[in-house]
This record gives sequence, C-alpha cells and structure tokens, in this order.
Amino acid sequence: MSAAEIAGASRGAMTRAMRTDVELEIAFARDESVLLGALQRACDGGTIRRGTPGAAVRVAPGTLHVMLVLARLDCDEPKILNRHVRPLLRATGARYFGRDWIDLGGHPVAHVGFAHSRATGRTVVEAFVALSAPIAAGARASYLGKSPATLHLDPESLAEKIVAAYGAPVVDSAPVAPAPADEAPWAATVDEAIGPIHAGRDRAGRMRVGGEFMASVEAVTDLEDRIARGEDVRAAVDAAFGAPHTALFGVRSLDSFARAIQAASE
Repeated sequence: MSAAEIAGASRGAMTRAMRTDVELEIAFARDESVLLGALQRACDGGTIRRGTPGAAVRVAPGTLHVMLVLARLDCDEPKILNRHVRPLLRATGARYFGRDWIDLGGHPVAHVGFAHSRATGRTVVEAFVALSAPIAAGARASYLGKSPATLHLDPESLAEKIVAAYGAPVVDSAPVAPAPADEAPWAATVDEAIGPIHAGRDRAGRMRVGGEFMASVEAVTDLEDRIARGEDVRAAVDAAFGAPHTALFGVRSLDSFARAIQAASE
C-alpha cells in the first residue's frame, strides 16, 4: 500500500463496518512519507494525517503496518496498549516499557498507538514496524535518548508470525481519504511525558488541542466544545478527561492541557 493508503486505512478504521468483533489489517508500505497523528498539524512535520493520535511516524518501502480493530474494548482503558501489543512482542521478540514504542536491543523498532471511542468502545491499536528504515520522524522526548533502529527479520515471515500471534481474522483495508494537514502553527506548547501538548485556534477561530498524546476521541471534542462555550479552562479539562471510560495516554498532569489553552488564549 502507499503511505497515503495506509493513512486512509487508519482513518477509516474507527467507523467502517466490521464482520467480526476483532479484525486484523496488515500491509507493507511501498513508498516513503511522514504520517502525522490525528491530533497534529502540518507544522509537526508531515502533510498526511492518519486516524490514530500520537507522534508523527516515518514510513518507507517495507515498513509493516499492523492494525487491530476491536468492536468493543476488552480491557480497562489504561491497559489498551499494554494488553494489545503483547502478540506483537511475541512475534518480534521485542519488549514494551509503557511508552509509545517497542524496544529491541535498547532501540525503538516500532511505533504503537491507539484510537478509542468511549461512547461505543471501538478501539484501534496500530503499529508501524521498522524493517527497512527507522520509524522516527525526528528527535523525541519519548525515546529517552535511544536511537531508533530497524528489525533484521524476514518481512513475509514476520507478517505471518504477527497474524498467528493475534489470531484474529485478517481483512482488507477500507481506506478513506486522508485529511491534509495544512492548518496554521500552534500558538502554545507544553512539554509532557511522551511529547508536547499544543493549543491554538483553527481558521474558524475555534480553540483546538493537539500534540503527541493519545485520548478517546470524545474527550478532545468535549474539551474543545466546553472551551468554545466559555467554561473555566481547568474545570473544562477535568470534566472532559474525567468522564467514565475515557482513555488518556502520555500525559502526567491534566494541568498541562489547561496551561497550553491559557497560553494560546493570551
């Protein structure tokens, strides 16, 4: 698949029709591009946006894209990545230390991330596995000073091992057109656990929140709606991310959202 098709498959995964409760999509990239997370803008280093939030990821010929789609989440929200990267670890021999990448020999060799709906429970767990080129689109705090590397494994054999490890039906991708990332630069940035939280107005003047964190899609929309209604910023953050069944990853303190929004409003 082309990088744009992979981004489109990622964007379509949260809404497409499913034949079973758990489905697996797997594909090799045939060209090179940087795919932005769902909550990033062009100023974050790419021009194509995928469906899962998180950091920008570089794909290149041979990069393996793995996507597990769950009709309903089968674990507590804080355990989404920890639970669903385990089959990938068995297939690759890598390790996971609770961040947005998996480790082999002290190097990040794959990006892992998720999208989640607290309203429906649908969850997408996505991995970009580096086979021919590292997945890093640039230096990141999340890497803790470790240099990204590639897996020295036979691509086809690895794909077969991943399919066997997940034990889910393999389906063809159902891509939608990836959204271009052409918005204005963010107005404010606050550094967080795995990367920055940003805030800034869009072209219509609405305050938006983005960055490298991952969260339930409704939580981010809820926060932006509350800010648009003029609610107190800190109260809006607490309400949006404190709702039941909300997933949030890569953020140590909710105060970081409030600080970014307040700085962008000045």
